[in-house]
Amino acid sequence: MRSPGASGTVLVLGNVFTLFSVVHYGYNRVHSFMQKTLTSWLYPLLIALCMGLLSGPRANAVPLVIAQVSDRPKKDFKQLRPMVDYMASRMADLGFDRGEVRLFPSVDALIEAIQKGQVHWITETPYTAARLIREAKARAIVKKLKNGQREYQTLIYVRADSPFRTLADLVNQRIAFEHTASFSSYFLPRQIITSQGLKLIELDHHSDPVPQGRIGYLFSRNEKNNVLWVDKGLVQAGALNNGDWQNPERVPISVREHLRVIHRSALYPRAFELATPALSDAAAQRLQDTLLAMGSPQRSLLLRYEDTEGFEPVAPRDHLFLEQLLSEGARP
Repeated sequence: MRSPGASGTVLVLGNVFTLFSVVHYGYNRVHSFMQKTLTSWLYPLLIALCMGLLSGPRANAVPLVIAQVSDRPKKDFKQLRPMVDYMASRMADLGFDRGEVRLFPSVDALIEAIQKGQVHWITETPYTAARLIREAKARAIVKKLKNGQREYQTLIYVRADSPFRTLADLVNQRIAFEHTASFSSYFLPRQIITSQGLKLIELDHHSDPVPQGRIGYLFSRNEKNNVLWVDKGLVQAGALNNGDWQNPERVPISVREHLRVIHRSALYPRAFELATPALSDAAAQRLQDTLLAMGSPQRSLLLRYEDTEGFEPVAPRDHLFLEQLLSEGARP
């Protein structure tokens, strides 16, 4: 017969054991649940958060956008894309993950895009560059030796067998410019002609009559048309830059032999690379430094980039030239 004390002790110990078993079982269930929870979603979540923190700026990376006015988008896209891809790869730490090319049908359309912050970098000739600086707060960062030229000039030419010897002889005749965004084949020759007191008037078609005392002008849209229109007598004069004039792919030697230059302008910088307000000071400096550092190792890339031989710093006289280019009374 057991004593009441011993029986009570056994009962208490049994209850304690039962309570321990329940607690241990519950702990194992909770521990198992926590393990599954951590494994299934909490650990991956923490890893993802850490990766996001480590990746830094690339989480908000954007394309580096280069732009240009173009009436030959397929050709120009092909020339610009390798360079902007190259540059974006060297500016990844500044928040750029790829390059992008945007081409615009007019200077006005390009200015609008810049004002909306959609463009970072522009490669253009002096007239367009001057407008972008004045109207869109762009800034010239380097000079571009486009088509192997540091400088270039406008040539106004006629058929070799024509009676025209001076610009004044073109009164009551027709001249072909290339397009409205061209410095060497519109803006500059137009200024040259008007600076001599001669009056121009735009025509819709080469068969349109020229008002008395004026020089009629039309747009050929490209260099080949410009030359062929003069050669075939559709217009009496044309305007091209000296680089195009010497390029047999644009002016065939067999055609050039039938033509004669009657005016040559002064020499002007060939082209500029510009940064827009959408590009930070640090990114603009990186772009400038990288362009200026390009040389023989990047020879193939430079040639694809509009047959460029290299880049040079923008001198004070170049800034002054761009500033004064559009000013009233400026003369070429």
